[in-house]
Amino acid sequence: MKLSINKYYLLLIAGGMSFGTASIFIKLSGMPPGSLAFLRFFIAGLILGKVDLKKVVRYSPFGLLLAMHMVTFIISVYSTTIIDATVLVSTSPFFVILLSPFLKFKVNLRDIIAVITGFLGVVLMNLPLNPGLLFGNAIAILSAFLIALYTAGLSKVKDEPITLTSSIYISSSIFTLPLFLIQGLGTVTITSVLALLGLIALPTLLGHTSIIVASGKVKPQHIETIGLLEPVVATLLAIPIFGQIPTVFEIFGGMLVILSILIVVTSGEKS
Repeated sequence: MKLSINKYYLLLIAGGMSFGTASIFIKLSGMPPGSLAFLRFFIAGLILGKVDLKKVVRYSPFGLLLAMHMVTFIISVYSTTIIDATVLVSTSPFFVILLSPFLKFKVNLRDIIAVITGFLGVVLMNLPLNPGLLFGNAIAILSAFLIALYTAGLSKVKDEPITLTSSIYISSSIFTLPLFLIQGLGTVTITSVLALLGLIALPTLLGHTSIIVASGKVKPQHIETIGLLEPVVATLLAIPIFGQIPTVFEIFGGMLVILSILIVVTSGEKS
């Protein structure tokens, strides 16, 4: 049964919410970037099944981009504050807009307003801004560019979603295998195993898979804007997990992010 455009947006919202758990699982795991990235995509690819080696090769450019995004994001989480990493990775919708002339997909004024509204919300949530570490912040921006390029390019691909997703995940695991072999598994504890399983189940199988399934059905800038739910959910999760009560800035910033998503969801435009 073919999903309607509204159901694709609902899927993306669920996926966007799941991204809010990613940085928390990464921090809790304490595992090296290579280990997390390889195991995350290899196991997720096997769970989805339908592995087609020819398509693994065909979609290897997307596998490479996703692998590079994931490794750089994990490095940024370990190298700077979670807040800085999350905020800077959330610049990805701007990169999608900038890539639009090269990849030839439509961007209108409504899209630009939604992106700016959402990003202002993310910035407002994190006032006063913590400069963090320059290296970690730079890596987070690079990670944002890589996922924007991945999402924008993926919008041109037409294939069966589950096979496409599995092929990209297996391809990503192949590209992260050398780093995994160099860095090793890291310290394995019950916490790290549970955090890895959570990382696979939520931001990978639900989050990244929602992007692949919705690609070609939803405009890439809309996909990235809905992804701005990540810092909102991370802030909400910090209340029970870390006892961090949202500030006035976080409350109003979160409202702006939700407003930007409402602008996108009610636009009624397809890719």
